[in-house]
Amino acid sequence: MKTHSFNIDIMNKTKNYRSILLALALVLIAPVSMAQPGSGDAKKKRDEKIEQLKIAFITKELDLTVDEAEKFWPAYNEMNTALKKERKARKIKSKKLKANYESMSETEVKKSSEAIMDSEIKESKLKKEHMGKVGDVIGYKKAVKLLSLEQRFKRELLRKLNERKKELNGQTRPNGNNPQRTRG
Repeated sequence: MKTHSFNIDIMNKTKNYRSILLALALVLIAPVSMAQPGSGDAKKKRDEKIEQLKIAFITKELDLTVDEAEKFWPAYNEMNTALKKERKARKIKSKKLKANYESMSETEVKKSSEAIMDSEIKESKLKKEHMGKVGDVIGYKKAVKLLSLEQRFKRELLRKLNERKKELNGQTRPNGNNPQRTRG
């Protein structure tokens, strides 16, 4: 019995090391691909790289087992698809309101703003519904942790992109030191 438990521990540690290596590889590859000029294909590739980074980050931070990951990602993707759809619809409503604000009547502005707020409420309901599904798969502690992980991933990604942008613009050297400027 001890040998079986020992083998499972080794397999789990190996899986964790693989996910860490994958995350590191993606972190090193992604900035290079993001520096490319934005054509449709380049944007699609960049978005795919970001999604891969996000998957590696969340899998590692939630310490998902293989079994949990197989059940978690379909539920998570379903949630993300529903949320993106709602956010996109709200963005369209917001742009329409902003573009036509001056020519709209009070009643139309009220109706449009209420539709935007209703969309925010719908998004919250979708989160609650889907977080219940995710919680049923990976446990509610990990599901709650997921909410903060998504924000942490976005902050880290933005930080890395800003660092990379500064490096490309010559504002910061890779070692973190600012270049000395001489006046002529």
